[in-house]
Amino acid sequence: MGDAEGERRVENGQWVLEHGEDYFSSLYGRVDFMPFEYRVASLSWLRERIGGSVDLEVAELREARKTGSHRVPGWQGESDLVLDESLIALDTDTRQIGAGIIVVAAVAALESLMNQMLDRPTDDRLRKAGLWQKAKELAARWPAAIHATEFFAHVAWLKDRRNSFAHRLIDEDRVVNPDQPCAWTFDDEMADEALVRVSAVAQMLEEGWELQLTAQH
Repeated sequence: MGDAEGERRVENGQWVLEHGEDYFSSLYGRVDFMPFEYRVASLSWLRERIGGSVDLEVAELREARKTGSHRVPGWQGESDLVLDESLIALDTDTRQIGAGIIVVAAVAALESLMNQMLDRPTDDRLRKAGLWQKAKELAARWPAAIHATEFFAHVAWLKDRRNSFAHRLIDEDRVVNPDQPCAWTFDDEMADEALVRVSAVAQMLEEGWELQLTAQH
């Protein structure tokens, strides 16, 4: 995201980049962390817009159902059916897809950040590996900066929900136990938690990266 776009004011008068302040703000101002910071801010903005838009349209459709303003003369039953189906789609598929997109994009932003940290000549294989393998390597490199229990709890949460959403989109909603469907609800709360968790991981990575850069000089 360029500066002009990133600092464009939205309808509520808040700068887009300000949406990320509750999640991740670089402590050291290294250029390596700017893309991640911008992406988190953008995803926070998008999360609010998706959730707000769904809530608004659901409220409008419920009001129309109550007043009957949606009914077409001679097609009252069909009109009710179309409206009810729209309500169900908005409150289930639309809401869950919106939240899932935030989760997947947040994890992708974190993996992109990890790839920047994997800067050794021998790291080519790791940059093509999955989230868990990248996390294991970086945690091993910077044990003084990364609290392993907290770090891997966040990474596991993110990995499982990212994978679950992908399976859900192709109607294969099986995660840990192949015989038991996942009961997670993809909603605004989950999207928010994903941003919190990727930011917590990024903060530990930033501390490790700073230690590495300081040691090199």
